[in-house]
Amino acid sequence: MIQSGKPVEVRLHGGGLEEVGLWTSFPAEIERVRDEEPLFRITTDYIGPGALRAHSDNGVSNLVYLRVKDGEDSLVASQGRTKASEAQELEVPTKVEGSSQNLGAHFFRFGAEKGKLLTLRAEARGSDFDGVLTLRTESGRRLAQADDSQIDGLNPRIDFTAPEEGFYIVELIDSEYRGGKDYQLWIEEPEQTADTGGTRDQIPVGSGIQEGLEAGEAVLSRHVIGADTGVVRLPLSIRKRSYITLIAAARKIRSSAVPRIQVLKESGEMVAESSPEVFDEQEMQIWLDAGSYRVEIRDAYGRRGPDLEVELSMHSGSPPFSLSVPGQKDKKHPLSDNFLAVPGGVFVVPVQCSRKGFNPVVRLQVESSLTFVGEQDGVPGGEGSIGFRVRLPEDVGAGTLHDFWVRGVSEFEGSSYETKLETRQVLKERDASADIPESINGLLALRVMKPLLKVEVTSPGEVEKGAIVKMPVTLSWEDGGRRFSSKVRIVGLPEGVKSGEKSLDDKTNSVELELKIDNPEKTKIGGLVVEVEIDFHRHPLRIESPPFSLKVRDKS
Repeated sequence: MIQSGKPVEVRLHGGGLEEVGLWTSFPAEIERVRDEEPLFRITTDYIGPGALRAHSDNGVSNLVYLRVKDGEDSLVASQGRTKASEAQELEVPTKVEGSSQNLGAHFFRFGAEKGKLLTLRAEARGSDFDGVLTLRTESGRRLAQADDSQIDGLNPRIDFTAPEEGFYIVELIDSEYRGGKDYQLWIEEPEQTADTGGTRDQIPVGSGIQEGLEAGEAVLSRHVIGADTGVVRLPLSIRKRSYITLIAAARKIRSSAVPRIQVLKESGEMVAESSPEVFDEQEMQIWLDAGSYRVEIRDAYGRRGPDLEVELSMHSGSPPFSLSVPGQKDKKHPLSDNFLAVPGGVFVVPVQCSRKGFNPVVRLQVESSLTFVGEQDGVPGGEGSIGFRVRLPEDVGAGTLHDFWVRGVSEFEGSSYETKLETRQVLKERDASADIPESINGLLALRVMKPLLKVEVTSPGEVEKGAIVKMPVTLSWEDGGRRFSSKVRIVGLPEGVKSGEKSLDDKTNSVELELKIDNPEKTKIGGLVVEVEIDFHRHPLRIESPPFSLKVRDKS
């Protein structure tokens, strides 16, 4: 945690830190304090969650997460006090971050006036922490205890009215007495507004039946699972085939309902329903043809009554596909959230496309301060993955780090859909305890490297149809620099010309690539390059030869 407006020094530890640079996901002034050691001074006016990366000619580090607070921010670090008599003093409202005590609890102390309404709640912070909250008077009398909550699920919550002016003691413990589980603790005034920005009473509470509900950009309504029927029924009219998202929420409006959704045709035939195995709020996303339907909402436990409110939101703007980078199957290799390239060179982003009844082409776009050029149109129709080749401009400076996003766009039946590539899941695989800010989700990094070698190609110039031609390739490594294993291939070959890939170890400088000339349509093939993919500290770095061309002639 660092403080906004106040310089803070950050020291890096490890090997290969010569000429290392520091990158932040938020606007900041970064100064290297001393050239002979990796010590940096960061100054920023930003407030909120963020991340750091270190980068140098040796590669790019993983993300390190932090939070920038202002001078009046109540976010505090737990001091790990394990005795009620030594409880950590807190100002209300406050948010505390810490890690659970092995075989023990953490204690906190706060003051409140008589009649003051407060909410105490705790939840896991990137861990499987399962908290138990206990509230006592300063003399030790227990006022309330919470484990799981019908409103907050597995997270404990206490809604509290101070019986008298004075100090109160909070005890927080993991239910299984496990240590090292990251948590967050809030002590705050009760929420006054819904997520829509208005007061709770501004959203009308329906009687349980509405005369009409049409799919549009967004529809929001509130209903009671009434004592008479125990079900909310809403007619739903769809004018054209649409991908619909339905969410029946209860926690956000402090209701104890556990809503279940069913979508039925006018005939009563079931179209879709919430999973009966999950006793939690669920998001339903389905394709619906044009026609009339009925949405029904019940409580998972069959309860009914005036306190069981649900807020139904429906919209047709969600894309029927999602984009992500592959997960980490081999723990020895880094996740694909940072890349290397040389000026004017290419790098490849592995993109997975999860489709939901949606088969058209998904075009991929790069968003960055650099003018990147995507060398493919996108994910082909019906396919689930692609290596998205992206080329850098020639004039980008070596030694710099740049961030970028990948966005997917597609059209179908007169509707346009768009979404960004997500990285949250793979970042969680790498660091399950991390509190990953939304601003980092989907953010990719590119380190621009100076070329480690030159690729020299002896082109045959003219080849004959039906022939098999050997093409010598030589790698001229930088004098005195480290060498790496590599793969050598030809890029840009048309139909009718084939060539294999050759692997080289770090001691081999030359190789012959084999070209099989079948029957290409063109007699002159231009824009070919030999691409050398270097295994640079387990990150691929691609370096190309100058372009060359081939002239194809008939045997006759």
